Amino acid sequence: MPDMERLDVVISGGNSSVEVPFPVNYTFRGLTFLYGKKGKISFFKSLRKTNWFRFFRDVFSIPFKQYDLIISDFEPITLWGARFRRVTSVGVGNAYSMESKNFPKMGLSSRLTKYGSKLMCPAKSKVGMHFKKFDEFVFNPIIRTEILNAEPTTGDFILVYLISFTDDELLNILNELRFEKYHFVLYSKQAKVERIEENVTIKPINTAAFTRDIIHCGGVITAGGFQTAAEALHLGKKLFVIPIKSQVEQLANAKVLKEMGVTTAKKPDPFLIKHWIENVQPTQVIFESELQKMVNYILSFGKPEPKP
Repeated sequence: MPDMERLDVVISGGNSSVEVPFPVNYTFRGLTFLYGKKGKISFFKSLRKTNWFRFFRDVFSIPFKQYDLIISDFEPITLWGARFRRVTSVGVGNAYSMESKNFPKMGLSSRLTKYGSKLMCPAKSKVGMHFKKFDEFVFNPIIRTEILNAEPTTGDFILVYLISFTDDELLNILNELRFEKYHFVLYSKQAKVERIEENVTIKPINTAAFTRDIIHCGGVITAGGFQTAAEALHLGKKLFVIPIKSQVEQLANAKVLKEMGVTTAKKPDPFLIKHWIENVQPTQVIFESELQKMVNYILSFGKPEPKP
């Protein structure tokens, strides 16, 4: 395959406002899951708030025919555009690991999600990432350089990253008397400035600050997302996982993590959190880099010759 001459980037959905250290060619609102109460995805709200006219307009606004290969992180605009224009597409991400026959069974909800995922993001080929090697197309997590080069310490605070819950819901739990001798650092999508509420420091989401805190915290309470959990495992941090309700990918992650010895729960239960802080030992997994191997595998799906 010839050297890549051009790489264009599309960002959409909840990541459309994220700052990235490279040029972005297209930015769209796309499709985004919205949350209801108590950390649960609201499918009705998500469908109702989606501007479907704009979504299909965006799909047809990119000249997909001029590309040899579409690589997508479970992003529907690029994958539907590639399908309509008959361009080779590769879906890359944690969710695609569930396509493996060796992945733990998740029941009817998993099968329904698989069909829904294919409808939402119809990738022709899949490349998965997970905490375990379930198949030849499943690779280790990509750990950021800042984490790989870090010298972690065990600080006197617990990092909390549960954006599907409101600040008030979490503060009602973390400010309880049973936690008065512990300190928490809560990262919030609602906060604009840093502030302190009793034993909780609330911080607006900031990549650099979050990276420092996950390196030096005493433990991490987070949802069932992939990247934060992978980095916590790599750093050897004590990990408490609360997957988002109705989000099968996160439920599957939590199931695998539980099998690995990580504490999981359906909700932020104060009793379980206190027991975890005082009694549970961390689980560490050093993820060897498979980035180059993954890149070669992805590019193998591209066309062997450039377009004239």
